[in-house]
Amino acid sequence: MADSGEDKNAAVAAHGFLAAYVDEWKTREDELLKSAGRVHALARELGASIDYDSIGVGAFAGAHFQALNAEFSTRIDHFKFNAGGAVLNPDRRIDPNDPRSPTNKDFYANLKAQTWWSVSRRFRNTFNAVERGEAFEAGDLIAISSECDHLDRLIDELSTPRKDYDNSGRSKVESKKDLDKRDIPSPNLADAFVMAFAPRTGSFTLSNI
Repeated sequence: MADSGEDKNAAVAAHGFLAAYVDEWKTREDELLKSAGRVHALARELGASIDYDSIGVGAFAGAHFQALNAEFSTRIDHFKFNAGGAVLNPDRRIDPNDPRSPTNKDFYANLKAQTWWSVSRRFRNTFNAVERGEAFEAGDLIAISSECDHLDRLIDELSTPRKDYDNSGRSKVESKKDLDKRDIPSPNLADAFVMAFAPRTGSFTLSNI
């Protein structure tokens, strides 16, 4: 979610391993409720749940989604996503087949890094499945419908942020501040995309990329 400034709102709808809908829109500072309502309406239309950025201007969204549920006599489940939050399965090794590999908490700086790496891994798996005939479970693959709006820019944004490290040497995603130093705007579509494929439980497993 975004209000004033250059940032835009972005929404991605996914079903299984397929991203089927991509949207982006600009709002003024006094239109945050309108944006939340727009997403809630989309979720009602698709029979979907909502994952939302709960940091900054998105902090209020959960309460408004709950109010909209009451207004429309429905139950759209909504889940907070805190990019700076702790990793899932912190003591699980990033390579379960290698007892010498680091644990998630020692390799990833935060949940954002963990989820971006997961999406990257799934894209790599999809490439290997299509180009090399390797077999994977559906949950380990990812795809984007060619009918999605903003497709080229989404692809560019997903491949733009660089790998970075925190002060403890753990992997993280290049920050928006550092992207701005390279004159690159905030990757709102990519952030929404990654959030759409982020897990909500401790069943999250990752391999090193």
